[in-house]
Amino acid sequence: MKEENKRVKKSINFDNLNDQQKLNCIKNLLYSEEINDALGIILEKEKKDLSLIKIIIDCLQDEVISEKVKANVYLKEENSVKTYVFSRIISYLSFYNKRVILKNFFESLTKEELKQLALYEYSNKTEVSISSDIFKKYCSKYEEKGAKKAAANKTEMLELTTEFTKYKKMTMGNKKRNTIIIGSLAAIVLLLSSILFAYKWNQDEKILSRYKRLILPGIYLNDISLEGMKEEDLKKVAEAESEKIKNGKLVISNVNGDYSFTYKDVGVEVNDEIVKEILYYNKNIFRFKKVYMIKNSNKKHKVFKLEGTFSDNVLDKFMVTLKDKLNTEPKEDNFYVNNEREVVYVAGASGFKLDSKKTKAKIKKAFIKLDEETKVEAEGEVKKVELKYTKYKDINKKVASYTTYFANAGNRGHNIVLAASKLNETLVEPGDTFSYIATVGPFSNGSGYLPAPVYLNNDVATGNGGGVCQLATTMYVVSLKTNVEVVQRQGHSFAPTYVPGGLDATIYSPSVDYKFKNPYEYPIFILAYARGNYLTVDFWTSDKALGNKTYEPYSYYSNGGYVTYVKEFEDGNYVSQRYVNKTSYKPHP
Repeated sequence: MKEENKRVKKSINFDNLNDQQKLNCIKNLLYSEEINDALGIILEKEKKDLSLIKIIIDCLQDEVISEKVKANVYLKEENSVKTYVFSRIISYLSFYNKRVILKNFFESLTKEELKQLALYEYSNKTEVSISSDIFKKYCSKYEEKGAKKAAANKTEMLELTTEFTKYKKMTMGNKKRNTIIIGSLAAIVLLLSSILFAYKWNQDEKILSRYKRLILPGIYLNDISLEGMKEEDLKKVAEAESEKIKNGKLVISNVNGDYSFTYKDVGVEVNDEIVKEILYYNKNIFRFKKVYMIKNSNKKHKVFKLEGTFSDNVLDKFMVTLKDKLNTEPKEDNFYVNNEREVVYVAGASGFKLDSKKTKAKIKKAFIKLDEETKVEAEGEVKKVELKYTKYKDINKKVASYTTYFANAGNRGHNIVLAASKLNETLVEPGDTFSYIATVGPFSNGSGYLPAPVYLNNDVATGNGGGVCQLATTMYVVSLKTNVEVVQRQGHSFAPTYVPGGLDATIYSPSVDYKFKNPYEYPIFILAYARGNYLTVDFWTSDKALGNKTYEPYSYYSNGGYVTYVKEFEDGNYVSQRYVNKTSYKPHP
C-alpha cells in the first residue's frame, strides 16, 4: 500500500466543489488515472457521509469506466469490477486509518456485496484488509469459504508448477539452459505483447483518423447531433439555436388580451461561449474514450445545453415597459357610422392595474425552462366594464354596394327616402332571414308613406308607398353581390328603368315580400341612404365572410325574358357562374 501511495501525486479539495463538479472531477480521475492512483486521490478526502464513495459507485455504471478498470487490472471472470473497486476502497480506508468511514462503508453494503467482497479478500489474502479488526467484524463468517477458494487457487497453481517441472526435466539438462529458455520465453511474450499493442494502436489510429478536426459521435447540442461537423458547421448550428431562443416569445395575457414580446425584449441572453466549450471538450477527450465513442456512435455521450439566461435588473426594466403597456382605465365599447358612411367598431376594455411584483415572480418561474413560447397570466387589479356592442365587433368591411338613380322629388321621392331611413342600420344575425316588409313596412299613412304611382294588377295605379320597390330592387342586387341565400323575390309586371331587366324585386304587402337568409358566421349590417338623386345600399360584414371572393350579377334577354346569372371571382380571377332565374315582363301600357 505504501508503494501505491507513492503514485498519488495529485491533491484535490473536494470541499470547494459542488455536486456536479465533484461528479465531473471523479469521472475525469477514473478516466485518466490508473485506477489505484485515482482511488487514492479520492479516498484520502472521503468523509463520514460516504459522498465520494457513492459517486465512485455511480461512475462504475458507466460502461467506459468499467472497461477502463478491466483494462487496468487483471480480473478473473468470477470477480466483478465493483468487487475489485470495493477491495481497493477498504484497503485505502484501512491504510488512511479512516475507521469510522470504513465502518460506515461496510454497513452500506448489501449482504451479497459483503459476501463477494469477503470471499475476494480472503481468497487473495489481501493483507491490509484481512488484518483490519473492522473487516473481521463484518466478514469473518466468510473466512472458511474464502480459505477454500484460496486453497483451490493454490492447488491450481501447484498443478501448473508440477507440469512446468516435468516440462523442464524433459527439455533441459541443467540450470543454465533453464535460465536461457525462461528468458527466451519472456522475450517472446514481450515481443508478442509489443506486436499486439502496436497492432491495436494502428487500428485505433485508423478509427480516429476519420474524425480528425471533426466533432466525435455522441456529442449533442440540445437535441442536435454534432457528429462529423467541422468548426464552421458547429458555429452555424449554435447560431441557429441561439436565434431560436432570442426570438422566442413571451406572451403576457390579461383581461384585455394577449401581448407578445421576444425574449430579446425581455433581456434574455444566450451563452456565446458554447462553441468554444464544445471544441475544447472534443479536443481533450482521452484516446481510450474517443475510440469507445466512435465504436458506440449510437449513444449520447455528452449533451451541451444552450439555454437562455436573464438577470433581475434587466427584468425589472422590462416590468416598467409592461406596466405602461397593460395599465388601462375602463373604457366602454362603441359602434357607429361616421360621416363617410363607414362602419366603425371601437373595442371597449376593462381597467387593469398591474401587480409588478407578483407578475415578475411568475415570469421568473416560467423562465426556469425556456420553450419557444412562454405564456404568463399577468397579476393585477381588474375593473370590469359592461360591453354593449360585442355583436358588432366582427363587422369591418363593406363587402357589396349598389346605387340606383331616382327623381328625389314628390311623393315617390319622399317614400324612397323614408324607406331607406327605416332600412338603414339594420342588423341581420347569422342564420337569420331578413324580411323587407317587416323592416320597412307597413306602407300606410300612419307610417308616414304617401300615395305615389305603383304597378297594380298589370296596370299603373296610385297607392301608399309607391316607390319603395326601387329600394327593394337596389338591395336585391347587393344581395346577389354578397352571395346570400335569396328566399323570396318576384319581378315587376313591367320592366323597371332603374336597373337592367331581371335584376329587380317588387313588393306588394302583405303577399309579395323580398327575403334573404344570412348564410355566414358573421352578422350583416345594412346601410341605406339617399344623396341627391342617388339611392345606395351597402352590406357590411366581416372580411372573413367572403374571404378573397367577389360576386357579380348580370342578365341578358333571351326567348322573351331576362336570364340572370352570378359570376364568382377569386383573387380577381374568374372561377364559375351560377344560374339565378328568368324574369319575363309585359309591355308597358
